[in-house]
Amino acid sequence: MTEIIFSDELIKSEIKISIAIVKITDFTIISKKYDFAPKIYEIVSELRNKYSIKSLKDDPIIAGYRKFYWNQLHIDPTKIRPSSEALVRRILKNAKNSNEPNFPKISPFVDAYNWASAETLIPMGAYDINSFEPPILFRLTGKNEEFVPIGNGNEKRILKPNTLVIADKNGKILSQFPYRDSKFSMVRENSKNIILIACGVPGISKEQLFRALNGTKNNLEYLRNMKVIKFRLNKFEYFSLLE
Repeated sequence: MTEIIFSDELIKSEIKISIAIVKITDFTIISKKYDFAPKIYEIVSELRNKYSIKSLKDDPIIAGYRKFYWNQLHIDPTKIRPSSEALVRRILKNAKNSNEPNFPKISPFVDAYNWASAETLIPMGAYDINSFEPPILFRLTGKNEEFVPIGNGNEKRILKPNTLVIADKNGKILSQFPYRDSKFSMVRENSKNIILIACGVPGISKEQLFRALNGTKNNLEYLRNMKVIKFRLNKFEYFSLLE
C-alpha cells in the first residue's frame, strides 16, 4: 500500500479531503505520434451538450469543489479554479461549431488523465515517483514556502501560510491541492513510474474518484492498443478524512 500521511494540523483544522490513487509502472512511450482525436471529439461533444459557461458552476461536482474552496481553503474559486473546472471552461469557451479543444496536446500520459479529468470533473495530479522521496504528505504550508508550478518557467512563488499542499518527506511541494502541480515532480516523456492522484472533497464519493482513475485507465489502454505506449497498472487505493 502507498504510504499516505494526513498531517495533524490538517486534522486539527478540520479540512476534509479524500484521495484515490493508482500507480503506473514500467511506463514507456513507443511512438511520439498519436491521434487522440476520436476520444477528444466524444468528450468535447458530451461536455458542450451538457454545459454552458454559465451553467457549469451549478453542476453538483463543480459546486462541491467551489464550496470547499470558499469554506475550507478561504480561496475565491472564480480567481483560482480547481484544475478540472479550468479544463472544462477552456473547452466551453472554444468556438461553438468546433470540436477542437483550445489547449495543446502535451504527451500521451498527460493527455490521458487531463481528458479523464475534464470528462469526470474530478481534479487529478500526476507525479514522477522517482523525483521525490515518500511518504506523500498532505499538509498546510508554513511561512515563505517556495513552489515552482508547471507552465511558469522556473519562477518561484511564495505560497501563503496555511495553503493546502501535497509534499514529500523532504518538504518539497508536489502540488497545490487541487489546483496546480509542481515542475520538479511533473511527468516527463522519460518518466517510468508515475502516481496519479484524484482529489476529493466533501460531497465527492469514492466511486466518483475511482471513475476518474478508471477514465484515465481507459484512455491509456486506448493508446496502448494504438501501440503508442506500454505500461503496467496497479490497483486503485483510497484514503479519506471525510469520515
